[in-house]
Amino acid sequence: MTAARPRIDERAMGAGTTVRFALLVVLLLASGGAMMLPVVNSLRHTDAIDCTLAAGIDPDRNGDMASAINALSQAVAYRACMEEHAPPPAPWLLYSWPILLLVTAALLFVLLPVWKARRRRAVPLESVDPDGDIRALLAGLAATAGLARVPRVIVDRASVATGAVVFGRNRRPTVCLSGGLIACRRRDPERFRAVLLHEFAHIANRDITVTYGTVAVWRVFLALVLLPYLLWSGRRVHGFLTWWGEPTDLPSLTRGLLLPALTAALVFLARSDVLRGREVFADLAAVRWGADPHKWDVPEPTAASGRLRSALGPLREFWGTHPRWDERRGALADPAPLFGARALPMFLTGAAAAMLTTHLLTYLWAYNLYSLWRIQLVSLAPAALVAGVIGTALWRSVAYAVLTGDRIPSGVRAGLWLGAGLGAGGLITGYGVSDAQWVPPRPAVLLLVVCAGVAFAWWVTQCARLWAGTWRGHSLRPPLLAGLGAATLVLSAWFAWWTMDGTSWAAGASYSDSAMRQSVLNVFPGSGGAGATGDTEAAGSAVVSTLAAAWPILGGFVAYPLIPSALAVLWVVPLTAWALGRPPGTPRWVTNALPGGDSPPGATGEPLPPLRRVLGPGLLGGVAAWLAVAGAQALLPAPPTAPRDGAGLHEAQYLTWLFAALLVPAAVAASVAATQSGRGRRLVAALIVAESSALLGLVGMALLVSSDGCVGPLNTLESDCSWRPVWDTMAWTLPRLVNGVLALAAISALLAAAAGSLLRRVRPGGTRQAEDAAGEEPAPRVGRAAGARRLGARLGTATAVAAAVAVAVVEPVSLAAFHTMVPDAATSQQTTRQWIQATAPAVAAGTRARQVHAWHRLGGRFLLEHAEANDDYLRTVLRSAVDTENIRLPYLARLRPICADYGRIAGWVNHAYFRVPDREAQTAWQTLGLRAQKGSADCEHALRQQDITLFTEAMRELLAAGDSAGKAAGRVEAVLREAGYDDYLRFRRQAREPAR
Repeated sequence: MTAARPRIDERAMGAGTTVRFALLVVLLLASGGAMMLPVVNSLRHTDAIDCTLAAGIDPDRNGDMASAINALSQAVAYRACMEEHAPPPAPWLLYSWPILLLVTAALLFVLLPVWKARRRRAVPLESVDPDGDIRALLAGLAATAGLARVPRVIVDRASVATGAVVFGRNRRPTVCLSGGLIACRRRDPERFRAVLLHEFAHIANRDITVTYGTVAVWRVFLALVLLPYLLWSGRRVHGFLTWWGEPTDLPSLTRGLLLPALTAALVFLARSDVLRGREVFADLAAVRWGADPHKWDVPEPTAASGRLRSALGPLREFWGTHPRWDERRGALADPAPLFGARALPMFLTGAAAAMLTTHLLTYLWAYNLYSLWRIQLVSLAPAALVAGVIGTALWRSVAYAVLTGDRIPSGVRAGLWLGAGLGAGGLITGYGVSDAQWVPPRPAVLLLVVCAGVAFAWWVTQCARLWAGTWRGHSLRPPLLAGLGAATLVLSAWFAWWTMDGTSWAAGASYSDSAMRQSVLNVFPGSGGAGATGDTEAAGSAVVSTLAAAWPILGGFVAYPLIPSALAVLWVVPLTAWALGRPPGTPRWVTNALPGGDSPPGATGEPLPPLRRVLGPGLLGGVAAWLAVAGAQALLPAPPTAPRDGAGLHEAQYLTWLFAALLVPAAVAASVAATQSGRGRRLVAALIVAESSALLGLVGMALLVSSDGCVGPLNTLESDCSWRPVWDTMAWTLPRLVNGVLALAAISALLAAAAGSLLRRVRPGGTRQAEDAAGEEPAPRVGRAAGARRLGARLGTATAVAAAVAVAVVEPVSLAAFHTMVPDAATSQQTTRQWIQATAPAVAAGTRARQVHAWHRLGGRFLLEHAEANDDYLRTVLRSAVDTENIRLPYLARLRPICADYGRIAGWVNHAYFRVPDREAQTAWQTLGLRAQKGSADCEHALRQQDITLFTEAMRELLAAGDSAGKAAGRVEAVLREAGYDDYLRFRRQAREPAR
């Protein structure tokens, strides 16, 4: 016979529904400006398409990674072109749109109660209750529900239903009673009591403001955003179907139509799911206050026949705001659905978070306001909301399993749905995908999103499991809030990394191998083995290649300020719970969650091994890392005396060895911890061991590097003994080393835990049971030795936590200038050209002609004509000097303005204007820039130094620059003439001739 489940107080933990409403409201507000930006831009005449064409971008592939790299490598010209020909709308228009939505929604929120009362033609309660009997009964029920006063009550006399509804706001609620309910007051007083207690429960639970606030925001969003956006999308579809449509426009158009439809579906489904849950919460509260649970025994209406209606039945259930009566009756008997992490809310939350992140970033991209800190701060909003929704659901599921003795869920299934929602939301908004693509060029990278969702849910569940078994307080709310804060940091770091680096990889980003190698050579001069022979040259090339491959990945770990904090909380939060130890007897929060005096049918948390069994492997891994670092120093040869002797190669080899010496022991220790830990703590144990090992190894490495030169066999970088802090010795590489080791250690712990879980599934049942029982906490020992061990373990925990917090705080502070920098166009252009491989994709001949035409019209024509005019004047003066035999610098000094003007042209050609979107013309254009730059500089120098020889050489360079200008102009005109731009060329020629 199955033991009866204990009755659980549903208020034992927060329901998380308010956070879910907040997520929907923030999503709608953020979508307001982001979705209206293209609508507003369509109302203005801009040449954005011409700037895109002039940059050599195929408009049919605008938005893919190749196009983005092409634009960034010409950022100076592209931004200048966009600011002149296609400036964004006034900032107040974009940023004030959410404010407009909020103000309008607030006004509608105030008017909604008045409108609802008038629509129902309701009358005050006093008009149907002259003797005050109903008022007195309501006063008693309000006191039972803990309300300070009786809310405003009105009556809908025309309604024959036996129900009621509450609306308004929390501080001024209005309860509307149906005429049928008033009529059944005497006939069925228990029904009357149950309905009123249910509505009063909504007031006590403070459901009203968030519910009708969301309704107001949604209706305003429909009128002010969704309707204009649909009209704009319809105009695009009409254009596609009539005259300018190309097959490559179909993905963009489809996403344009899907975005409002799926936004509406997402909001409705999420809101309905939350409201169904709140109805059950109100039922439970009413029963707790004495309502008769049999009054929920309402027969279900007969389901309509037909295949279509049967297929749409589950969807109608998801769409409805009230659960079925059988679900409500079942929840009164067992409120398990309120404590489960169900698939639909997980998916919807992930999709909403992805869409919210994209919309918020639009506010930064539109006005080039992005910096690493701003990207990080923007990611905090969706991270906090998702952590509140998902984290609360997972904690509630763990608490319910502990209280009822059920098997505690792993969180993997919920994580799969969360990751699927994150990926789907990103595809819907099209972030990182070009307008002509359905999916990014590397769709397999999207699996990282699903894996991130699984890892997050798995980690949150195991942290909740630990805290549920060790917390001694009256309620789980304090550790829940701390856990949600930690989850926010973790998700924020992930969102920031995925927004920039992850989507770039998915979109096809590829870093230039030669640029990465050069970057490594800049940090470690001479590390390429140049001038060396044999094994030394091969070793240098291998080391540089290894570092060049890892350099952009390690840079991503340094780029975002909260990554150190996220890495710290990954293991500090479970370690703190482990350090508390399991309390004797039943925890107080368990007793308070069982108001009926029931006792949990099973253990309130699995046994934990002693803390020393968790810190021990980490300590051993750290000691092994120390020994490995010392071994690397001993095996490496003595430091060379000069860079030309291979000092850069020596430092590069040392950094590579340091990575291996620190990371390998941490990964091995994590693998051991993952195989020896039980199912419910495998991941957190692996994280604690890996991160503590890596952190201890880093501390030892810092000491050894700082004292380098003082221990003869271990001298690696220095030959004399003195204290040189590691942050000075390795200033350029220390952040990459610290963050890289900690991040890769966490990843290795996750992989080890996943591998351990998979191996456990294929083992025989007895082996799995023995593994789960392994390491259980033995009977408590008494005596000084046991007390000393506990004290030592807790001191070790406090030291580890302090070190982790120090790294999480000091590193972002030291990189504050880097993280807060807003890159200008010149910096973006230089960085892209230096590090990233920019390739010009092949395009159709017609598109290439359009690109050349836009390039010529927006500025290329002016520069070419200017260069040709300078060349004409230069040749005229030089010919005159030869004819008059007056080849002297005082006479030729009149060419100084021409020399200076060629310098300005070179600046435009080399840095400030687009490359020619034609390979042959670009060759001549690039030659023009190089020759003009050198000739201008030599001419100025020759005139200052009165050097006729240098002046003659400068004139040769400038004449060659003029020839290159003519070749470029001839090729451009040939391309345009072949494409049918004769009228344009004729007009330009007529406009130029009078000027000459």
